[in-house]
Amino acid sequence: MSLPNAVLRLSTDVLADINDDERLAFAYAHGPALSGFGEEAELVCVWETTDVPEDAGDDAVHLTVTRFQELLEQLDRGEGWRLPDSEALRVIGAFAEGTLLADDSELGSKARADVTEFPQALADASRDAVAAEADALAERLGAAADPWDLAETLTAGLHRAYVALFAAGGYFFPGHANRADFVARYLLGDEVPEAEAAVWAAVRSEHRAEELPQAWRALAKTVLDNC
Repeated sequence: MSLPNAVLRLSTDVLADINDDERLAFAYAHGPALSGFGEEAELVCVWETTDVPEDAGDDAVHLTVTRFQELLEQLDRGEGWRLPDSEALRVIGAFAEGTLLADDSELGSKARADVTEFPQALADASRDAVAAEADALAERLGAAADPWDLAETLTAGLHRAYVALFAAGGYFFPGHANRADFVARYLLGDEVPEAEAAVWAAVRSEHRAEELPQAWRALAKTVLDNC
């Protein structure tokens, strides 16, 4: 299957100038162009050096092999996923959804093999977190008077709920964008997106303080029932 144009451009216009550098361990592309929800793609270069080379350039994201492995190991331990900006989940999830473009070291192929065996510790930790915080988070949402506090609490809670749902199916949650489409793609059912819609309806309700805690508990139960 041919690569999307955005990925081809990265390979020919950006990676071609880097690929001969013996310090480069592997490189991969990820983004909407590969997942089918847009035209953009991003190049990530992983370097077999102590630090990212100063001359690495600004047309790609750069990591060292050591840092990449640390992030992978965090998820293997059931860590590095709890917040929407958690680096381990973001980087490794993108790698799992992406495609290798260079791999002379074969470290990229080894990492690809590693991510195909989903970390059970991540599935267990995310499911347990949703269960443990369901009541406390529901109460916090019902009592939230500051819209900012409400938004932060809800965003973080939804993130953890979707991490648990995806992890139960053996997938890394790719982030909030196109989440319903990814749920459908991976055959994870429509119950959780429907429960999320009920949560947002409760946020907009005149009776938010009463309805939102109930909606959140229903969403948490739905996630757990699908785990």
